[in-house]
Amino acid sequence: MSRTKLILDNYLGKNTRMTEKDAGNGFKEVCDLDTGDCFTIREKDGLIERVDNTMKTNKKIQVETKGGIKQLLNG
Repeated sequence: MSRTKLILDNYLGKNTRMTEKDAGNGFKEVCDLDTGDCFTIREKDGLIERVDNTMKTNKKIQVETKGGIKQLLNG
């Protein structure tokens, strides 16, 4: 039985039917098989935090133009 399932069962006070998939960087995609809802979560110190699925990572990109090198922010 997974650690995430044990934490959810204890919190909700019921036997949850769920599936989880590792999404990398400490994130997991967890789906409730009864409702069909899926969430991205991260677990830290025994606590589960729901992560906004629209989370974006901003990256700085340097582009060479006729006027020189410019730095762009890519979301």
